[in-house]
Amino acid sequence: MLLNDVALMEHRVTLAGALGGLLTHAGRRLEPTYFMGVSGHAFRLTLDLVVSPSAPTELNFHEVIPLWERLGCWLKRVAARPVDPGYSEVRAEVIERVARSVEDGRPAVVYDLLGSGEYGLVVGIDGDRWACLTQSYPVEPRWMDVADWPPAEHAAFTRAEVITLLDIAPDFDRRAAEVASLRFAVDHFWAPPSRDMWLQHGRQAYQFWRTTLATTSLPLHGPEPGRGHSYNLAVLHAARSDAAAYLEQLAARYPEADTLPRAAEAYRRVVEALAEAVSLAPYPGAGLVERRAALAACLERALAAETQGVEAIERALRALR
Repeated sequence: MLLNDVALMEHRVTLAGALGGLLTHAGRRLEPTYFMGVSGHAFRLTLDLVVSPSAPTELNFHEVIPLWERLGCWLKRVAARPVDPGYSEVRAEVIERVARSVEDGRPAVVYDLLGSGEYGLVVGIDGDRWACLTQSYPVEPRWMDVADWPPAEHAAFTRAEVITLLDIAPDFDRRAAEVASLRFAVDHFWAPPSRDMWLQHGRQAYQFWRTTLATTSLPLHGPEPGRGHSYNLAVLHAARSDAAAYLEQLAARYPEADTLPRAAEAYRRVVEALAEAVSLAPYPGAGLVERRAALAACLERALAAETQGVEAIERALRALR
């Protein structure tokens, strides 16, 4: 069985791209920049302790799923890592849920398809094979054996994970969803690190990242650190580009929130600082070590501008209550 008329929403934030494609297929077509903003992804920054490429996928789903549900869609996520107790049972459940979703005529969001280390969509089932869309193959699916998923060589960061659409409403309350996204932008920026300090979020992630790069007397940690840092810079630049454009849209929609234009302008300065960082360390990060002090300065500028943007969003929220 192969679903027709399914395509990923192409985006550097691959979870947003996969979700955008899933919702479009279900009839909820949202422009990519708007979807990134209203779903909260435009305002996220999460880093692990080695600034690895897997950090952007480390979400607190208790925070983001309620934002997605404000778009009038109800989703179910099931996931486990290979080191988790009961992993084999969860993996079997994930495979069953993927098959059930496709049989019901809906693609399923799955992590690490085709060994990509990214989110994609399963759009077809043929026995023990899945037809997969990824950012490398956003329209024409490629087939993979389910037995090879998730890839054993990715054991350190992969997981068996599926997100399926349970139901979708004819429409949604745009104002409520947009206000919730602004509240998320503020809360995420000021969020504390994870309880075990493994993940840093928002402002603290910026500070941790800047300090890691600025402390040139210490080596960068993790496998292929240049790749990890440059990947995260590119993802953050794409997200904040959407944040700036989304805030401009909301500023035009809500003139009573007169600090939203100031927030949009601040985020444009964030984008400028991150664009410079990306140009200094393009993926996969060649030359990063020699330019780490300059990159730290770019992150310092981005953090200062984003702090001003978040403060302006906080003031705008008072007018939107």
